Amino acid sequence: MIMFNKLPYFIILDGKKYKINVDFRNMISFERKLQDRSIEDSEKIEYGLRYFYPAFFCEENYYYLLTQPKLYKEACNKLIWFYKCGREDYHKVKGNGKGGNKQIYSYKYDDEYIWSAFHEVHKIDLSVDKLHWWKFKAILKSLPDSTEFMKIQGYRAYDGKDENMKSLKDYWGLPKPVTEQQRLDKLYEVLK
Repeated sequence: MIMFNKLPYFIILDGKKYKINVDFRNMISFERKLQDRSIEDSEKIEYGLRYFYPAFFCEENYYYLLTQPKLYKEACNKLIWFYKCGREDYHKVKGNGKGGNKQIYSYKYDDEYIWSAFHEVHKIDLSVDKLHWWKFKAILKSLPDSTEFMKIQGYRAYDGKDENMKSLKDYWGLPKPVTEQQRLDKLYEVLK
């Protein structure tokens, strides 16, 4: 029922109202930081807080936030609450757990397919239109299977024995993270 209510544009922290950056681009950027293993956790949190709360973007205000442990913790919790679209289980994997947490899309590599799906189905131009993060995620989750983006996700998620589907899965597979690719490269060198 969250989506039937007025969407949040402000957060209350320690009794004070703070404007938040609700744009989907901001949250995509934050999510990409969260997934980047080369970035320290403290840097990810700082990035999230500074860009989610415009009031803490300037150095002086951010320093104030750091000196207030209760306020800092509350600000972090509200950032994560917003990122999860107000739901505790929003990003949890369902199913039997076998390959269920496999990444089947990437904002970095699938941007043109995501853009075209939004434009094709809803006439939303993600390059210029403003869109609340929660609306973006709701639309992303409900795109029709006929869009190229959803077909590609289907190929990546495929776990059967059909050789044609397996080759499509390989073709459309996302690049491995750099550290994983380096590990595989070393393994291949040893095997040569």
